[in-house]
Amino acid sequence: MRSATDGLQSSVGLRFWWRTFEGVQDLFAEGHGEEGGPDDPLPVKTYRGLPRQVLPEPARRIGDARWSFAAFGEAHPQGAPALGVLDQRTLSALLYWTYGIGRIELGPHAVWPYHRMVASARCFHPVELYLWLARPAGDLPAGCYHYNPAHHSVTLLRGGGVPDAVRIGAGVRAGTGLLVASVWFRKTAFRYRDYAYRLCAQEAGMTVGNALLTGAALGLRGRVHYRFDDAVVNRALGLDGVEETAFAVLDLAPAGEAGPAPVSSPQQPCSPCDLPEIHPVHVQSGRTPDGAWSGLTALDLAARLAGPGTPVAPDDFHLPVEASAPDGVLGLVGPEPGAGGVDLAAALRARDSGGRMFLPDARPVAFERLASALRYALEPVPSDHTAVSCRPLLDAYVLVLGTERVSPGLYRLDATTTPPALLRLPARDWRAVVGMLCERTPAVNAAKADALVFLTADRMAGERWFGARGYRVLHQEAGIVAQRVSVLAAAAGLSARITNGYHDGMVRDLIGLDAAQVPVFTLIVGRRRPTAQYEPQLTW
Repeated sequence: MRSATDGLQSSVGLRFWWRTFEGVQDLFAEGHGEEGGPDDPLPVKTYRGLPRQVLPEPARRIGDARWSFAAFGEAHPQGAPALGVLDQRTLSALLYWTYGIGRIELGPHAVWPYHRMVASARCFHPVELYLWLARPAGDLPAGCYHYNPAHHSVTLLRGGGVPDAVRIGAGVRAGTGLLVASVWFRKTAFRYRDYAYRLCAQEAGMTVGNALLTGAALGLRGRVHYRFDDAVVNRALGLDGVEETAFAVLDLAPAGEAGPAPVSSPQQPCSPCDLPEIHPVHVQSGRTPDGAWSGLTALDLAARLAGPGTPVAPDDFHLPVEASAPDGVLGLVGPEPGAGGVDLAAALRARDSGGRMFLPDARPVAFERLASALRYALEPVPSDHTAVSCRPLLDAYVLVLGTERVSPGLYRLDATTTPPALLRLPARDWRAVVGMLCERTPAVNAAKADALVFLTADRMAGERWFGARGYRVLHQEAGIVAQRVSVLAAAAGLSARITNGYHDGMVRDLIGLDAAQVPVFTLIVGRRRPTAQYEPQLTW
């Protein structure tokens, strides 16, 4: 009788899953690059000889952090933001609060000084943002732009509205414009080699998740496209598709407008040759040959597509929800501020990972604070998975450790109920997993945390539906959820530290999963104690 993972070594994608999870110690034994020397890439991609325009000062308040969640919108039907004109100030706020530099760490021990709006391994921030305006926004003409967060400016790469070839190749609609998240592998791979693909895909998802939060707060509707014609989109942006390649495309439109119809059938053929080739020049840095991360490149090339695919069956990605005893159900309810009561900009300023040495405050927190961080974690996401929004293609489990009036234990986050709830799983000894986390990530005292959140994905379902692209798609889905938890935790006065320093087999055994299910994210949630780190927020 075949098990669920008999074919785990049968394809490029599944072998990479194995290599970066079960085989990660052997992968690390192959070596890392050195950090802090001449091989460090520049922290910000910088173009030469192209028109650049500095954006206006971004707004300091931009709207409620919860407008992208359908449940919140249904509860507050009259208060949703309605965007009138897409001007430069709106674009400034969208780009800055999605992926701008929020604070700078100063002092002699500031190893990673530049902190953006999403967490990043060692603050390498390999994601690049491109904005393609379908029509002018104030003084900014229609065209394709690259966002430079160091100078809060945009560089014009290609003039004119979104070409039909791009719309067809990405399956996007005729809206206001596109936001494209790419990954420049070198910025992380010079240090982490092939393992960088996991980190880059995670951060791409967090960036996309933050764009959805920010866009909704500003009155923009966004839809995520994971399956697009890579050759067309990369050519349109002037990317080589090897050092840097597009990971996700978001089509944007004012939330108050009726949903536009697709401009053409996704099956209509298109060709990269329909677009004039461009070769924008940017500063090259880092001398490590890209052959040092050849496994990463091989996986990414194997994941290429020629256009959108058929809708997926979301249930294929989720384990059935088992009933729990009434006394083991924790409804994620409680007092919640009304519309406008959780400003996204304030939450993003407060978001952090607990500092370099995260020693959470051991005093129990009110369960309501944890509930507010988790309530919307698995809300549906508009994407090309299905014609209508579906919840992320993963499951979430919460190990509650230090909350008032709640017994420690492992729970599953059930998003099928209204409101969502935590369902207590049968008694398990979770102490070994907490000890493992403390040992593998000594910079974080997981034993003092209020909760540990595990996000799990079915890699076999990902392979069936997406092929080699499943690796990055499922990590991006998890990144969207991780960003939601991080931002709403910050709004509740909590820090959320994302870590990959865990033994996936031990976590799988704790939850009771088979080898098809992989814990792709762990978040350590708790209150940060005061530290000596000096991290002033940027002000304008």
